[in-house]
Order: sequence, then structure tokens, then C-alpha cells
Amino acid sequence: MRILGVLGILLLVAVANIPSTALAQLTAPAATPETKAAVDPLGRTTPRGTVEGYLEAIRQSDIGKASQYLDVNNVPLPKRKATRLERAKQLIQLLDRNGYINDIDDLSAAEDGEVTDGLPSGVDQVGVLDRTTRKVPLLVHQVNGPDGLKIWQFEPATLNRVPFLLTTSEESLLDRVLPENLKSAKVGQVSNGHWIAIGFAAVVALAIGLLISATLVFLIRKLLERRQHIPGRVPLTSILIPLGVVIGVSLYRLIVVSIGVQLVARDYISWLATIASLLALAWLGVRIIDGIADIARYGMSRTKRLSSVAVIMLARRIAKAIILGIVAITILDIVGFDVSTGLAALGIGGIALALGAQRTIENLVGSITVVADRPVSVGDFCKFGEVMGTIEDIGIRSTQVRTLDRTIVTVPNGAFASMQIENYSRRDEFRFYTVLTMRYETTPAQIRFLLAEIKSMFDSHELVNPDPARVRFVGLGSHSIDIELFCYVRADDWNHFLVLREDMLLKIMEIVAQSGTDFAFPSQTLYFGKDHPPSPEQAQEIDKIVQKMDQRTGEQQA
Repeated sequence: MRILGVLGILLLVAVANIPSTALAQLTAPAATPETKAAVDPLGRTTPRGTVEGYLEAIRQSDIGKASQYLDVNNVPLPKRKATRLERAKQLIQLLDRNGYINDIDDLSAAEDGEVTDGLPSGVDQVGVLDRTTRKVPLLVHQVNGPDGLKIWQFEPATLNRVPFLLTTSEESLLDRVLPENLKSAKVGQVSNGHWIAIGFAAVVALAIGLLISATLVFLIRKLLERRQHIPGRVPLTSILIPLGVVIGVSLYRLIVVSIGVQLVARDYISWLATIASLLALAWLGVRIIDGIADIARYGMSRTKRLSSVAVIMLARRIAKAIILGIVAITILDIVGFDVSTGLAALGIGGIALALGAQRTIENLVGSITVVADRPVSVGDFCKFGEVMGTIEDIGIRSTQVRTLDRTIVTVPNGAFASMQIENYSRRDEFRFYTVLTMRYETTPAQIRFLLAEIKSMFDSHELVNPDPARVRFVGLGSHSIDIELFCYVRADDWNHFLVLREDMLLKIMEIVAQSGTDFAFPSQTLYFGKDHPPSPEQAQEIDKIVQKMDQRTGEQQA
């Protein structure tokens, strides 16, 4: 299965790289013997390359090639070849019985090796020869290879201990219990019994991991219920399976080493165990983020801090995207893709991507603006443009609004952040304003009664803000006497305000009825009478008065 997967990946990589390879061949100058860099054909220029090459030689049952990764230069030249082959066989046997090699991804891929491990320069630990109380490390060191090239090989001092460790160690537990027919029959250089043991170990490890996970989930739930008083609100069951897989993979690695599964078999499926562990960790991380977000949202709902819910939702989505991106890059690196080259290409293609995704970037920035400024929150009733409704969701790209017609309007965050938004849910008080139009037959005494009684009603109402609360006679209209009423009312929401407004209007009608007057209707009064022409005598008298006024004004100016 692994061979088919690797071949498929190599085929995809080859197809994807045809254009760039052909272009490189056309444009690159021909390499000359003087400028061509020396390359080790066995890939021993790094600790990781040495271990990978050694394991590949073991999988191919090529002891001669595997021996090339051993440094036996301390052995006299006549015995060097035989000793190298013998040590190669013994090292394989010892690693199968009682040792292990670290994960390939944990080994240094630098030509100088790991410089922060506390070992001397040019020495790296790549595994353990004896995993008992002695913990004999498996070391590689850097030596001068052919053509002056620096290469890494298994250290002579480590190899010298292999014969003694092999004679003092017992046959692995698995080989002691397996029948000969299962040990002799092999698939891919691995005994059938070892393949069966791997499957059995995986099932047992997963079962134990789920059991441990269920126990931990139970204990955490009880702790949260006692400490946080949030019973049934934490979706802990969602982390049971991913947590169980993570624990199971760790137990599997321990079991296959403890029972003595062959090194080649462990290496065959180590990448699969690593990928399963990464996927389980990503799954677990996503579930933990959801749980934390739900707890935070529940706490903010209890404290009435609903404005922060949108921040939590956006932070949850960003955290999930980061986790999934890291896991995806790591898995691509494990299966063989050159992730560093791809990430470098992202920098070059970033400009083109930014130009082609201006709207997407604008919406992302808009979502950050909406969340940071918090003009609206989930559940707020607001108006923007011609749309009025309740905010249902603030996403990374857009905001969804439930309109009064119960439809959903999706607004890109880039446009939403630049709009003038009127948030009705943020009002601390509601404005009560109306104009009473009274009949012209209303007497001044009745008007004074209305002003005093309505103002007294405002002042005595516990939900009316007395400052300001105005009741004023404001004008003589075309068909009515106008009295303006203005105040602010403290209400929980719009529906509560409508109830209060209704009660206040009914009380005002009672006061008007008590005063003995009534409301005016738009009307027009028509009077019929005899026409009286202007009096010439009065006009002449007015002319004389105006002339005297003008003369007096001129004298004052002089």
C-alpha cells in the first residue's frame, strides 16, 4: 500500500514539474566538471539522509548497501569489509530486538546536524540500541567522505558495543511466542507474524486509548460541573474519539517497540501512524476550540455581554484555519512534497494573489474592522442602507441579516464596514414625542390645566427621564392649538417601549377629557358678511401720521 502511494505521489510531482523542469533545462547553462558540486550517491550528507538511506537498504535486504552507512575505519583494512557486513547484520538484529530509531521528521536535515542537543559538534543521536535501564544511544557522526565531502555514518564506538549487546539481549517477546511458520513466511522482508502483531497492537492501543480518553472526559466533566456550574453545556463527548486516537497512537508506538516488531515493519507504517496522529491532533484541537468558544459564549450570555459573541466566533474560525493549515503543511512534508519551496513560491505569488483577490482581502479586513469596532453584534436590530433587520452571523467574508420579512440578506463585510449603520439595540432610552392639536375653542385656563397635568404625569412616571421632559404650548396652527410633548423613556427593547407609549397616550387622553376640551380635526371656517370699502378719511389721516413719523426719523438722523 505504501509503495503504491509513494508511486502515485511521485507521478503527480513529476507531472506538476514538467513545465518548470523543461524551462530550467532550456535556460540553465550547462554544468562543467569544474563547477558541478560533489554529491554523495547514498545521501549521507545529513543525519536524516543517513538514517533514511540505511532504512531503505534494510527494506531492500541489501546488507552491502546498508554497511556503507557504518563507520568501521578503526578496524584494520584487511578485516574492514567483513567487519562492516557483520556489524550491519548485527545492528539490524539488535534494533529488531531491543532498540528503535527516532522518527525521521525528528532527525536533523542540516549538513552540520543538530547543534542544540548537548552532544559534541558533528555527533547526533538518532535512536537507542538498548531500551532497558542502560539506554545505550545510537549515534552518528560526521566524517570526511570521498572527494572531500562531509558525510554522516554510524559512530565506531557505538558499533563496537553492538556484539556485546546482542549476546546479552534476549530474543524479542514476539519472536519467542510466534510459531515458526509465521516467522518464516514473509511479505516485504517482514514476517507475517510481525504484520499480524502490528494490526493487533493497533487495535489494542486504540481500544486502550479510547478507554483512557473516556475516563479523562468523565473526570473533566465532573470537574467543570463542580467548578464552573455549567452542567451539560460543554460538548466534551466530541473530544473523546480524537483524544483516544492521539493516546492510542502513542501507545501503539510503545507496544510495537516493547514486543520487538521488526524495525523494517515499524518503518513501513511509521508515516501512517504519524499522519493519523496529526489528523487526530487537528481534530482534537478543533473540538477544544469549539468547547472553549461555547464556554465563553455561555459566560458572556450570562453576564449580558452579547457584543463580544462575534469576536469569539471570528477568533474560533481563525484558530481553526491556522490549525488545519499547519497540519496540512506538515502532512505534505511527510509524504514528500517540498513544502519550503512551496512556501517560498507563496511569497512570489502573493502579489498576484492579492491583485486577483482584492474583494476577498477587503472582506477579510472588513470583518476584522466590524469585530474590532463592534458597531453591531449578533442579535442586534439595526438599519443600514435600505435594509433593516437582526444580525444573525458575522463571518470572515460576510454578515448575515434577518430582515423584517424573515429573509436573509448577506452583506460582504468590506461593504458593511463602510456603511452608515444605525443600531437600534444600543439605545439606552427611547424618545417619546408627539404634538397635541387642540380645538380653537379651548380656553387659556384649559391649556394651562393640560400643561400642568401632563407634566405632572411625566414627573410621576418611574420610567420617564425627567431631564429633559417638556410639555409646551408651541403655536397657533391653521386649524388647531398645538402642544408639544417630549421626553425619554427607559425601556428594555422596542416592544417594551410600545407598551409604555400606549399607556402614556391613554393617560393623556384621559387628561384631555378631564379638561373639558377636545382634539382638533383639520377644518376650515367660512364667514359670510357685507363688504365694507376702505374709508378715504381714515386713509388721509394715516398718511399724515406716516409723514410725521418720517419727518421725526429724519431729524433724529441729522
